[in-house]
Amino acid sequence: MSAPIPAWVVTGPLGCGKTTLIAGLLAAKPAHERWAVLLNEFSDAGIDALTVAAAARGPYDVRLVPGGCLCCAGEADFRRTLRELVEG
Repeated sequence: MSAPIPAWVVTGPLGCGKTTLIAGLLAAKPAHERWAVLLNEFSDAGIDALTVAAAARGPYDVRLVPGGCLCCAGEADFRRTLRELVEG
């Protein structure tokens, strides 16, 4: 059995500061740690991904999960992306 992987879940309505919070966390992360950010996007544009990626220190991985709703439209992409990240 593998060790648990620490995770943050950031959620909230449009415009509440989620992207700003995530960018701040990435800017303050220890440079030697590797972090992954999964952005649940309603569109394929991924503007938030650019903001988040620009703030990161050290290794990071930003992935988009399109579709907006993880419980229905984006569930398969979300599962696939998590599996890719965990399996390396």
